Amino acid sequence: MPLHQTIRAAALFSSLLLMTGCNLGQAGNGSEVLSASGISAEMVNFSRSGGQECANAKPDEDSKCATVHITYPKITDTLAPETAAHLNQFIQEQLLEYSDEDGKPPANFEELAKQFIADYQQDPSPIGHWELERTMEAVYAHDGLVTLRLSENGYTGGAHPFNGERYFVLDTHSGKQLTLADLLAPGYASTLNAAAEHAFRAARKLPPNASLEAEGFLFENDTFKVNTNFGVLADGLGFIFNDYEVAPYAMGSTGFTVPYADIRALVPGNSPLAAIAR
Repeated sequence: MPLHQTIRAAALFSSLLLMTGCNLGQAGNGSEVLSASGISAEMVNFSRSGGQECANAKPDEDSKCATVHITYPKITDTLAPETAAHLNQFIQEQLLEYSDEDGKPPANFEELAKQFIADYQQDPSPIGHWELERTMEAVYAHDGLVTLRLSENGYTGGAHPFNGERYFVLDTHSGKQLTLADLLAPGYASTLNAAAEHAFRAARKLPPNASLEAEGFLFENDTFKVNTNFGVLADGLGFIFNDYEVAPYAMGSTGFTVPYADIRALVPGNSPLAAIAR
């Protein structure tokens, strides 16, 4: 499921681009978490801008300029180069999610920036500046497992900006993305949903027996159900419902954590989650 909102794509890249510089290797939370788990990483910052009024690196809100900012961990582990390559490929694929009118994704960040800026320059009446900012960071790692969180925000015209967050749980040995079914016992859904609804209501300060629909939430048949946007965290499974997913934009997103104590019975002894949830 795409994280970003649909943005008009450009057919040609012939517009004149005014580009800023790129800064590599700045330390950040993502590299610290990975280093603590025995994986070598460095944080990379990519920044580009283009448009009629991009003389300044950080244009004001009224300038006619489009900017792209991307921050992510680059795995530099030389002890397991194949694993590092798998993880880096996965990270890049998520950060490069964008496409032209033919559905072709960009091959690298330079192409992503060119497409985004070209889209902006083809807007017949751009208001203010467009911005796309994506940050990937490692938020938790433990014994062969890492949780990444991709945060995105920006503006491409319209009534308000867009934003969202998505978790990815990866096996650091294979680079495979893990699902709830990989971590929990078969038939986990009903117990997990009950525990998650309790955590969700607590996060939104909802009465235990109040109708979710009456409170403004849009669950099918007024029945709570978790999504697949989850992360393994130190104290439980974290979930995020982004804007529009289960509530109107004005109500905002909802993040909550299901404590391991509430779902420990769902974790088999051979699960990658067993050592964390005990």
